[in-house]
This record gives sequence, structure tokens and C-alpha cells, in this order.
Amino acid sequence: MPDLERVANDYKGSRSTVIAEVDCTVAQGLCSKHGVQGYPTIKVFKKGGNPRGEDYNGAREYNGIKKYVEKNLKGPECSLEDKGGCTKEELVVLEQSEAMSVGDRRAKIKEIEEDLKNKKDQMKQLEKDIKVLGKNLELVKLGGEKPDRIEQLLGDAEFREHCEHRTCIVAFLPHILDGQSAERNRLLKIYNEVYKKTKADGHPVGFMWSQGGDQFDVEDKMSLQFGFPAVVAMHMKKERFGVHRGTFDKESLSSFIGSMMIGRVPTQPIPKALKFSKAGAWDGKDGQPPVEEDL
Repeated sequence: MPDLERVANDYKGSRSTVIAEVDCTVAQGLCSKHGVQGYPTIKVFKKGGNPRGEDYNGAREYNGIKKYVEKNLKGPECSLEDKGGCTKEELVVLEQSEAMSVGDRRAKIKEIEEDLKNKKDQMKQLEKDIKVLGKNLELVKLGGEKPDRIEQLLGDAEFREHCEHRTCIVAFLPHILDGQSAERNRLLKIYNEVYKKTKADGHPVGFMWSQGGDQFDVEDKMSLQFGFPAVVAMHMKKERFGVHRGTFDKESLSSFIGSMMIGRVPTQPIPKALKFSKAGAWDGKDGQPPVEEDL
């Protein structure tokens, strides 16, 4: 509607009157909400009036629409002709300008324009600084985030950093003396295959492993005395854990994790005050049996 667009242009800078156009083929929900059934439809929204708006049934040409707006919608504006529409702060500035000579007013306008330009330049610089700071913040955070991989569980701090906000699978592998490095590497290879499949399936799961016996208190509280390897799934926020009851192979472990993620594994409350002890990192070598002292 060209005439409505002309009126809208007249009130483009108005603080009290807004004239807007909505494409109902795009904003179908908005138009339906306000009871628009045919096109073009003009709705009037008055302060304190019906939130769904009132149907406008007046003239559709420029003069008729503008006359309606001035009579029914136009509110106080801040100007020399309408000082009642000014705030106290605006009125001070307006009356100071009114009292100025032409030369002083032109000088004041130039001063404000320069100040405005400087503020805009400062804003642009601030936006650049904010982007740099945001990027640096992400980089600093990344510095504390190790690449996601299978981690050996070496203590409570490491466990919580890796597992505090997601489901974590923890494998308790046999002691190094029970099969040496060959057996441990065989089990870790299976575990790594399960890890890769889980990631490929899109499950946000962390993977850790511990040497059986290194976390005796945790193993005892979780009733893992049935032997190693043993596998548990833990969710610290939900304070629940589930125990894998199958064999230690890719198919069985993957099935356990998949079932765990959809809530089909029986779970128990994580024991209170559960804390992992400090443990030594495996060097990848065979273990040495303790030396027996001669009596």
C-alpha cells in the first residue's frame, strides 16, 4: 500500500508511533495470532488496548490514514512545538539550543558530531577488542582440554576433569603382573576399538582405564570383586553407575554402552564420598615382581 508507506515514512523518527508492514506469507503465525484473515489488513495497536489489535476500517488513502494517526495514535513528541513530550534531560538540551545564537548552535552541532564520531570509532575498536578477547578466552580454555582419547586414571582430579560433565566408561584392567604388557596391550586394543565405535556412533562418552587393585576402595564400593577386566559406566551429575556383566570384547562392550545411553542398563547410586587414589602411570613395559627379602 503506497499511501500507507508514505505515512510510515512521515513517522519514521517518531517516538510514539510505529507503522510497520508484515508479510503474512512469511509470518503466518504472527498474522494468525492477531486474527488477520484477508489481505491487505490494517491493525491498530493502542497503548493499554487489545493486545491482538483493533481492525482499522477507515480511509485507505494518504490524507485519511494520516488524519487518523494524528487524531488517535500520535503521542507527545519532543520539539519546540511540543515541549511536553520531552524528558527533563531532553528539555534542558532543547532549551539551551533554543537560547543559542546561530553561530554557537552550529559550533555545538559540530562539537557533538565530532564527539559522536569518536564514540563510534571507540565502539568499533571495542568490538574488535571483544572479538580478540573472546578468541583468546577460547584458546586459554582449550589449553586445559586434552584431546579426547582413552586416559589412564591416575587420580581423582584427572577423573573429574575428564568425566565430571558426561558419561564415562572406566575399565579396570588386570594387574600388569597378570599377563604383562602383551595382555594389557591386547585389552587396550579392544578398548580402543570400542572407543572409536562409540565416537563414530556420536555418543558423548569419556573413556578411562585403571589397573586392577590401584583403586581398591573404589573397586570395593562398586562391588567389582568378581575380577578383572571389569567395566563400569558412570555419570557424576546423575550420581548413577552401571556395571558391564558381559565379556570384554568389542561387540559386548559396544552393546553395553549403547544400552547405557538409552537407559536400558540397571544402575545404582554412586557410593558417597567416592574418591580415586593417586596411581602411577604405566610406562608400557612389563612389570617386575617384588623382590623377596632373605630372612
